[in-house]
Amino acid sequence: MEIIFGVASIRQNEAEELAEKIRHTKMSGITPGYPTYVIPSQEEALVYTKIVINLSNKPTILYNNPKRTGLDLSEKSIIQLSKIDLVVGIKDAGNKEKVEQIKNGIGRNNFYFYASGEVDLEEKVLHGYNRLSSIAGNVSPTEISQWFQKMPMKQKVNKQENERIETIMEQVYQGNAIVNVKKIMNHMDIPLGICRSPVGNIEDVNH
Repeated sequence: MEIIFGVASIRQNEAEELAEKIRHTKMSGITPGYPTYVIPSQEEALVYTKIVINLSNKPTILYNNPKRTGLDLSEKSIIQLSKIDLVVGIKDAGNKEKVEQIKNGIGRNNFYFYASGEVDLEEKVLHGYNRLSSIAGNVSPTEISQWFQKMPMKQKVNKQENERIETIMEQVYQGNAIVNVKKIMNHMDIPLGICRSPVGNIEDVNH
């Protein structure tokens, strides 16, 4: 099993300390996350990322999540970071035009584009995503894996498979996906507990 560790903090020195600790572990790799709320510039984000990668000395999947952090890594920044040998891919590069520009600028066949979750996954694969950071796979790993593997090969999904995937998507993505995943897995006797409020606090009101 590969264990990928997220390295992030609102303060760079704390992220550095965490990265240095990870360097001496058996972690397979890292995903450096950007500080929320403060919104560093592209140049500041580059410095932050390079320091974290250097201190951890682990294979790195860049993580671009502007919805959560306020920072959207530019094509230029991603291409620049891809020149670091330890950088193996990026999770959530952005829209289709951005993915195409990055692919043209990188010029590496062994650089991976991870789709973040299954929403609009078929469209993302058509635009160049070749890996999946799955959410629904936590509850149905075999079905999601088989479904995803067919996409780059343009293999047809039969009616029964499609109905099963639609059921899984509805169970996971109707409402808050993280709350749903924890609830489903708790019912599967895999105790994950509950989310911290305000995530999942609707249950408190309903009771």
